[in-house]
Formats: sequence, C-alpha cells, structure tokens
Amino acid sequence: MSCSRGFTLAELMVTLLVASILLGIGAPAFGNLVEQTRLTTTTNQFLTTLHMTRSEAIRRGSLVTLCTSTDGATCTGTPWDAGWILFANPGRTDQPTAPDHILRVGNAWTGANVTVSGNQPVSQHISYNALGQSERLSGALLMGTVSICSSGDEGRAIVISSAGRPRVATTDCT
Repeated sequence: MSCSRGFTLAELMVTLLVASILLGIGAPAFGNLVEQTRLTTTTNQFLTTLHMTRSEAIRRGSLVTLCTSTDGATCTGTPWDAGWILFANPGRTDQPTAPDHILRVGNAWTGANVTVSGNQPVSQHISYNALGQSERLSGALLMGTVSICSSGDEGRAIVISSAGRPRVATTDCT
C-alpha cells in the first residue's frame, strides 16, 4: 500500500492561522522596539556631541560652541532637528568667524518620528569654556534641558548642570 505524504488543507489552515496571530502580536512590539532604538540612538548621539564639545574646549583652552545649523557653515537659529555645527569660539560670537574654526558638522539628528528641542537657555547654542563649564556667549552661567521625544509618550531629557556636566533622564513628551 502506498502512503501519501504532505499536509491536509485543515492542517495548512491552522498553521496559517497561528502564524497570522503571532505576526499580529509581534508586529506592534517590533515597531515599539524600533521607536525606542531611534530614541536611544538620538540621545546617545547628542550626548556624545556634548562630551566632544566639552573636551574640545578643555583641550583648546578656549570657548567652543555647539549651535543649530541647516547649512553646516552658519548658526541658523533653527531647532536641533535640522543639524548642527561645532566651532572654536575664542571671540564669543554667535557665528563661526572663519571656516577653519568649524570643527565638526552634523546633519539632522533624527528620523521623522523623533524631535530634539532645547528649553530657552539651550535652544540654539551650547558653549563650554576652558574649564569644561557650560556658559552662555555672554559669559553667564548656562544650564538647560534638551528634550528628545519620539511619537510615544516617553522621551529622554539631557540635563546640563551648573558645572556643565550633561546627564540623561526620562521625560514625559505629551
């Protein structure tokens, strides 16, 4: 007697049903994972850039400024989402005074679902002096918070203390 091998139609339908249920449960969780990864990546990039700004100021022994920029050559006063430049700023100006003062240029931080914005003191410029302390271009103390939010309710806040040291905290983005 010959024996047939294969799946019956009922077995195939049950298998497809189980697979579709598992995909239905797993797809939203994967989307949330992707969103959290973008949020973490953006936070780490901004934090690394702040550390680089601080260390360059200490290494050079003069003010170094990180500012928002869309063109990679001038500080444009746009939100942090648009891009940034890092420049040596011994003259305490709000723009790079020479092309060779620009140390690094960064494109937009994020994808479409992540926004980066600072409160008033750090909305467009963050500067560090030779001692590694954050300060305004006028020489006054600089403290502030940069919020990084994704399409969800939870986000990250990079808090710059009075000593200039940045730390990461969670924040509500509603």
